[in-house]
Amino acid sequence: MKNGLRLLISGLLIAYPLLVWWLAQNGLTNWLLLVLLALLSLSIVSQGIRHPRSWLTLAVLLVVSVTAIFADQLTGVLFYPVWMNSALLLVFLASLWRKPAVITRLAMLMEGSLSDKAVAYTEKVTLVWAIFFLVNGAISLVTAVHGDLKLWTLYNGFISYVLIGLLFVIEWSVRRVVKHKH
Repeated sequence: MKNGLRLLISGLLIAYPLLVWWLAQNGLTNWLLLVLLALLSLSIVSQGIRHPRSWLTLAVLLVVSVTAIFADQLTGVLFYPVWMNSALLLVFLASLWRKPAVITRLAMLMEGSLSDKAVAYTEKVTLVWAIFFLVNGAISLVTAVHGDLKLWTLYNGFISYVLIGLLFVIEWSVRRVVKHKH
């Protein structure tokens, strides 16, 4: 049940830009913030409040809410991808100082112990992801500030996911070459 709820919430958060676009197109902008708050709250509940991701989600929830209060609901919800990218950027960068790095942890879960070369590689990959979140967040910011909901939806609901997938595929390909050499 809990895994099904997590999967549903994750799917809805991924579809979030399309949901925002649909609500705005149908004159339901007063529901935007409520929908986001509900999704993020369910995300926290499904993970458990003690889970580190819950704290990250809670921080983003707070920032989005404050943005919506001081701007307007539409602006607040358009900034959600900006805040998520900012939070992920901070998590990935912080992990480079408080080791192990995020990608190193993931690799250790999959591979067990890692050689020094593998750790150095995973730290570089963590930095690449941090740079990605910086650039992706900056583009998300431009689309949110620009005010064109179609552009915002196209980038944040499609292009950014394609770029994430592309980075995964490139990194996976590079990793296979690096592993083969060592």
